[in-house]
Amino acid sequence: MGPIRRLAAGAVVVALLAAGCTAAADEPEQTATPAPSPTADAGPGSLTIRWLAYSPGGEGSVGETELTRTPLDDGDFRVEFSENEVGGIGPSAQAGAWNAAIVSTLLLGMPLSGEFRFATSGKVDGPSAGALTTAGLIALQRGDEILDDVTMTGTINPTGTIGPVGGIPEKVRAAAAEGFTRVLVPLGQRNSPDQAGEVVDVVRLGESEGVDVIEVGDVYEAYGHLTGSPLGAPQLGADPRLSNVSYDKVAAQVTTTLARYDTAFRRFEALPGPVRNMLVGTGLLDVATSAAVEARDLAQQGQQAGAFLSAQEAAMMAETLVGAGEWLNPLYTQGLPGLTLLFQAALDVSPTTARVTGFLDQLSTYSPRSVTDVEGLVNAYSGAFDAYVLLVFAHERIAAVAAQNEAGGYLDFETLFTDLAQPLLYARLAETMVTSTQATFELGRDNPGVPVDEDVDLESVGDFFRRGADANHTAFREIFVVPLAQQYGTTEEDVLARLAGNDMAVAFATVERNLLPVIEQYIGEGKPNAHYAALAYGVTNYVRNAGLIDKYYNNAELGPDLTIVGVRWQAALNRALDLGRQQLGSEITALRDDDIDPVLSVGSYEAAGVMRNGTDADRFGAVRQYSTGFVTARVVSYLAGRDVAADVTG
Repeated sequence: MGPIRRLAAGAVVVALLAAGCTAAADEPEQTATPAPSPTADAGPGSLTIRWLAYSPGGEGSVGETELTRTPLDDGDFRVEFSENEVGGIGPSAQAGAWNAAIVSTLLLGMPLSGEFRFATSGKVDGPSAGALTTAGLIALQRGDEILDDVTMTGTINPTGTIGPVGGIPEKVRAAAAEGFTRVLVPLGQRNSPDQAGEVVDVVRLGESEGVDVIEVGDVYEAYGHLTGSPLGAPQLGADPRLSNVSYDKVAAQVTTTLARYDTAFRRFEALPGPVRNMLVGTGLLDVATSAAVEARDLAQQGQQAGAFLSAQEAAMMAETLVGAGEWLNPLYTQGLPGLTLLFQAALDVSPTTARVTGFLDQLSTYSPRSVTDVEGLVNAYSGAFDAYVLLVFAHERIAAVAAQNEAGGYLDFETLFTDLAQPLLYARLAETMVTSTQATFELGRDNPGVPVDEDVDLESVGDFFRRGADANHTAFREIFVVPLAQQYGTTEEDVLARLAGNDMAVAFATVERNLLPVIEQYIGEGKPNAHYAALAYGVTNYVRNAGLIDKYYNNAELGPDLTIVGVRWQAALNRALDLGRQQLGSEITALRDDDIDPVLSVGSYEAAGVMRNGTDADRFGAVRQYSTGFVTARVVSYLAGRDVAADVTG
């Protein structure tokens, strides 16, 4: 259950739909050969999909890919690509196929293993066949067929929602020319620009071309149109609640955490006025006080798990401000000469590093007795890794400011403080994250549950999510960062650095990936709880990287300062919120029916319910909270040996 929701969470960038959509690479006017019917000429256990493409500045076209899934006895998860042209399947298309394989497996609750093969004719790049590929893999598993006269375009998100694409008018015309009678497009994209920049009502265009164009929001909705068979989305009855035993335990932690906030707030009030004034301008004091009010309100309503998360946020923000104020105090007492003391204190990472490594050593000696203990352990590893990553990120930024100051690069204090404020806050936040993560670990362990199933291969489960994290990170870079770097005439690393400076999730995703060799010291083979540590890394970054795609590429509008100024498709965001709530709620209910009480996942559910009514940035955060809770709860289901596939397919 991620305790940070709002700090530096506002950065978004423009949608680059045309750059990220399925396109016939290096073939400006490619016309794909019509594919045979889905079952004709296809081998056992295979299915052929016919996807839509377009070439920027050219016309739409139709291509085909044969999908195959073969079970593996060794627990491995493999993806193989077959092409009949050199470089036929571009990196964006490969990342999209990986995601389709992973998402279809996770949504169906199938074993986290198997070999997937994608045999594509011609050249293709871009992720816009992702939703169709996912539906095809689900159909392959269920024994259904994709109807001959239906196709679709759209990316796939880890929750099963469908993301936006470009070139839809051209694709609709290509579909009509190939004899399709129905085309599915992402929800919210009825009015889409063509290559000339003219906005086209693609539903009306379809009518004129003899094609029924239908907007769909998720793969469950799309599946019925594509196959003629229903694929039921998870259903949610009453909101899930904690058991009485867990309720009392969480309520006590809420009280303790709010006491941390109250203590930190009093310490902040005791700081010298000029120091307080400098920190008030960051806006974190408002975040802390609002989170404390929210925590007390949720506790009053009996939503103790959500109250705990809000209380954690309040305490961390207040403690961060106090810590930063202590570092800034020499500026108040000594003026600019106090910078030397400030830099000395801020550049000394040894105290926080020692706390992180000490906590990791504590986790390595913990023996989980139940799947709910694993929920607490995985969250603890995740929080410890994130705290270390944030510390490294902040330290590098502080060191850069110190070097520039030493070289005489700052002509005024205001500019220096502007560059220094955020990394100072991040460094102090890293320290208080350790305290909060320790509290989360205590909350997540020793709850009602069942033992970990002895037949579960923990290493394979961790590898599955680590590969998912890599696939999402690759997709984020290929469909978003690379085009943005080309637009600004700079490097991918520069774009990532600029985004990371505004969005903590980008900083975590980028730095944690680069620091994996260091983290592997605690994940290495033979080390205590290594598989749980690897699982924590995989799950956390799978959800985080997916959230970056969902926010940056799919839906958010960019302001000049790289902050969210709006949402392009509110209907799509609402669908993601609703589906996420259904998925997480139904998974929690299923676990509770088996006497498993996933306290931290309930916290994600309750906190997301509050966040979804906030700002646009909060709403994107709510989607991630739902996703985090759902993936964590599903992992608990796998580890318990529950037949998740039976729950999904009925």
